Amino acid sequence: MKIQYIATPSEATLHIRTSVFRAFLHDRVVRAAVTVAPDARVTHTGTFVIHTRIAGDPAEILKATRAARLEEEE
Repeated sequence: MKIQYIATPSEATLHIRTSVFRAFLHDRVVRAAVTVAPDARVTHTGTFVIHTRIAGDPAEILKATRAARLEEEE
């Protein structure tokens, strides 16, 4: 699993990439991030490598990144 945070002054994005074999963990991490940032835009792509992009306000996405990394460690 790879979690990447990219920010600009007006918008931030959180990229989460996972192989299909760890799809359950990917779903848990994405749910944790979206729970913290409910106003964010979420897009999913991929079949064998699942790629989720969460975009929105930089402060909310930073909190979502922290929540995603905490969920990944559990």
